[in-house]
Amino acid sequence: MYAIRQAQPQHQMNFSTDDLLALTSPDGGTRFRKASIGESFAFCKQIATEHYENFPVGSLLIPRDLQPHFYSIYAFSRLADDIADELHNDDEIRKFAALDALEQLLLHPDDVQGNPILTALHETMRTKAIPALPFQKLLTAFRMDSAFRQAQTFEDLEHYCKYSANPVGELVLRLFGLYTPERVPLSDAVCTGLQLANFWQDFSRDLPIGRVFIPQNILAECGLESAELLALYAGGIQKPDEEALKLVKEGFFHAFTLLFHKTKLYFALGKGLLPSVPHTRLRAELALTIAGGERVLAKAYRKQHHILAHRVSISTFDVPTLLARSIRLFIG
Repeated sequence: MYAIRQAQPQHQMNFSTDDLLALTSPDGGTRFRKASIGESFAFCKQIATEHYENFPVGSLLIPRDLQPHFYSIYAFSRLADDIADELHNDDEIRKFAALDALEQLLLHPDDVQGNPILTALHETMRTKAIPALPFQKLLTAFRMDSAFRQAQTFEDLEHYCKYSANPVGELVLRLFGLYTPERVPLSDAVCTGLQLANFWQDFSRDLPIGRVFIPQNILAECGLESAELLALYAGGIQKPDEEALKLVKEGFFHAFTLLFHKTKLYFALGKGLLPSVPHTRLRAELALTIAGGERVLAKAYRKQHHILAHRVSISTFDVPTLLARSIRLFIG
C-alpha cells in the first residue's frame, strides 16, 4: 500500500532536464506525445516498472483492474519528484515554474493535448472520482523538499507528513472505493508513521547533504545542536569518524528514543484501519506495510547512535519475522 524502498532496477527510465520540462507541457513534447489513453497508460506503466520504486505499483496484491490507475498516480508523483530532485542544481525559478506548470495541467484537463502522464492521470481521476486536492498536496510537499528547512518542532514534521505522505493513503482508499471520514485518520496515521520511519532510517543519507530531520527543539532538549550532527559528515567524508559519533551518542540516544516512541504511536493507531478494510488483498498489503515500517523502526532503534553512520533496511533475514507479524496483523 505504501512505500518500503526497494532495490534499484538495472534498466530504469531516466529523464534529462529537457525531458522533465517537456512532460510538464500540454502535449508532452515530441518525444513523449501519445495519441490515445491506452498508449498513455502504457507509458505510465513503463515508468512505474522501470524506474526506481518507492511505491509498490507492481505488487501482486493489487487487483489487475486497478493496476493502470496505480501506474498513472505513480508516474505523476515520480515526475514531480524528479523535477524536485534532478533539477536541484538547476535554476530554482525554472524548477518551481515546472511544478507550477504541472499543477496547472492537473487543474485544467482540457488543456492536456497528448501529455501521456496527465492524460492517464485525468482518466484515473475521472473513473475513480478522485479530486485534484491530494495531488496538489503532493506538489506542495515537493516544493517543501526543494526549499528544505529543518523542522522547529515535531508538529512541523507532522505538517510535512500531511502533504508528503498522507495523500498517498487517501489516493489508495479512493482507488478501492473505501474513502470515508472514519478511515481517513487511520490511514493518515499509517502514512505518517512510514514517513517518520523513513526519516529515521536515512540519517546516513540525509546528513551528508545537509538535512537534519530531528526538530530543533528536541535536539535542544537533549543537549544537541544541528551543527554537531552535520559536522559528522563535514568535508564530504563518506563515513563519520567513530570518535565524532561518541561525542553525540548520548544526546542522540535521548532524542531518538523520544522520536521512536512518537513514531510507534502512529503505527499503533494505524492498525485500527485493518478491520475496516473488506478487500483481502488490500488488507494483506496494508498488514505487510505496517509490519515493514515497524521492523525498520525497531532495527533503527537497536542500532542507537550507529544509525547515524549505517542505514537500516529490510533484508532477507527479516522475511520470516515480517511475514509472521503481517499474518498476525491481518488476522487481528
